[in-house]
Amino acid sequence: MGRVQPLSEDVINHIAAGEVVERPASVVKELLENALDAQARTIQVQIQGGGVELVQVDDDGIGMDAEDAVQCLTRHATSKIRTLEDLGCLTTMGFRGEALSSIAAVSQLQLISRCPQDVAGTRVTCAGGVLTAVEACGAPPGTSLQVRDLFYNTPARLKFLKSPTTEASYIAHCFTNLALTAPDVHMTLSMNGRVHTQAFPTTDLGERLEMVFGRGLQEHLLAVEYADESLQVHGFIAKPTFHRATRHQQCFFVNGRPVHNRALSHALYDTYRTLLPRDRHPVAFLFLTVSPRDVDVNVHPAKLEVRFRQERRFHDRLRRFLRQHIQASVESPTSSWSPSWSAPSASLGAERPTPLMWQAPPAATTVTSPERAPSEVHTASAPKGELALHAGYPEEGRAILEGQPLGQLHETYILMQYPGGIFIVDQHAAHERVVYERLRARFKHGAGDMQRLLFPATLDLGGSDDQWLATCIPRLATLGFTLEPFGGTTYRLHSVPALLAERDATAALMDILEVLRSPGDDALEAEGLGEVPQVLDRLLTVMACHGAIRAHQRLQDAEMRAILRDLARTAMPFTCPHGRPVLLNVALSEIEKKFLRRS
Repeated sequence: MGRVQPLSEDVINHIAAGEVVERPASVVKELLENALDAQARTIQVQIQGGGVELVQVDDDGIGMDAEDAVQCLTRHATSKIRTLEDLGCLTTMGFRGEALSSIAAVSQLQLISRCPQDVAGTRVTCAGGVLTAVEACGAPPGTSLQVRDLFYNTPARLKFLKSPTTEASYIAHCFTNLALTAPDVHMTLSMNGRVHTQAFPTTDLGERLEMVFGRGLQEHLLAVEYADESLQVHGFIAKPTFHRATRHQQCFFVNGRPVHNRALSHALYDTYRTLLPRDRHPVAFLFLTVSPRDVDVNVHPAKLEVRFRQERRFHDRLRRFLRQHIQASVESPTSSWSPSWSAPSASLGAERPTPLMWQAPPAATTVTSPERAPSEVHTASAPKGELALHAGYPEEGRAILEGQPLGQLHETYILMQYPGGIFIVDQHAAHERVVYERLRARFKHGAGDMQRLLFPATLDLGGSDDQWLATCIPRLATLGFTLEPFGGTTYRLHSVPALLAERDATAALMDILEVLRSPGDDALEAEGLGEVPQVLDRLLTVMACHGAIRAHQRLQDAEMRAILRDLARTAMPFTCPHGRPVLLNVALSEIEKKFLRRS
């Protein structure tokens, strides 16, 4: 019937360009990668009109002769691989030979290049992928590429671009990422005739970060370094008190290539779990070096994503290393100093073995006696090499130990005086943090304590699947909820966690079932990268929220002192498990300044 016909070369080129050239930033990315592959020591990028009017990249790399200058605009022509085996040991940014031909197909392109040993250079011009001129010209060593009128022959793609300002922001982000991959290369980004970013060559990654992100960034970062037989990591992660509203300062590099990988991103977010406020994002600049044969960089048309051969393994090792580093880089509140009061006596109940469904990977632990205080349990029982609690204890946290409660504000906040000023403490968030860490310490050694109900509660769980509920009942039992079928969609609740004996345990149970119903907060866990202890962590957060004292609840002086005392013992007293702030600091110097006591 003749309905199936091969596409024309023009259509094929436009389809290929659509995969590689999504927006002007894609052009900048591909041209910068080529310049870095060409061993350039100086790279200049010029942008006009958000990259639509002009993208020009000049470098002083090895350049090309006349034959290569023409051949590089041919589809799938490259100098970086020769055989199929070469794909398994890539060390260059580019390798497929699609970039220049795809860019040329949707723009007016001019390429000028010269090898250092040649007397003259070569100028090649293209319009819409059609070669229009090849001529000799004078040129400095290196390559200069001009891309004008991007998408001039594909108005549909042009219509979907954002404003020039927005497109320029994408270009700046792309430039920043690539500037970090080569700190020893002098890179300049100019927009509309004005210098936007100047990155001078340096051997210090921290200096490079401040060049592109602004001065003062290093003081908020922690240097990290790790190496074993198959993975090397170096770079910076932010202190728990430093975070951003977007992910733009999260940069992962694998073998020098800026990439996106959900496993790496998940490991980073899991490291900062409970440390950041809601809708805030961690900051990290991490460089991973692995064997080229352990990573597949050919899984995305624009080479933005990579896939690891042992993704779960890399994920777990990175997460464990980052957690350990945060733990080691901040001082534990019980390691080098101790409070002046004696530890409160709190029975943690009889020891019971942790059911297999909640167990983390095996690690050497030391079981502590039930009489030990929660903070002591954490310190002694944390497995070697593991972060038992999410730590992050700034130096000024010592002030909590020196404070005296003055009273309540609106029966919601505790006012606490200390020598340097006052703290305003959210009583619910503070108690929630205390309860959360007690629960975590307790669940390191067994199931939770339970309280039998004198009169069992009857619940209608008609919105839940019976078979799914049957799988949840053993898990609920480890938390302290004893639930049994009572006919149809009705269940009887015989016991609740001791923590919730005087709270609305039914509401807590419903929230816990919701967590069990959707244990992952992103698609990554659905692919097997999540783990049961993380689900347990979320369940403990729910229980801590329900078990903590509430806002608008009157507290006696002894109760306020107990909360503040216990808060000072926690590993992270500045946020609740959900990431909300626990306390605000008003410095005495600021108060005196307001009253004109000091200039």
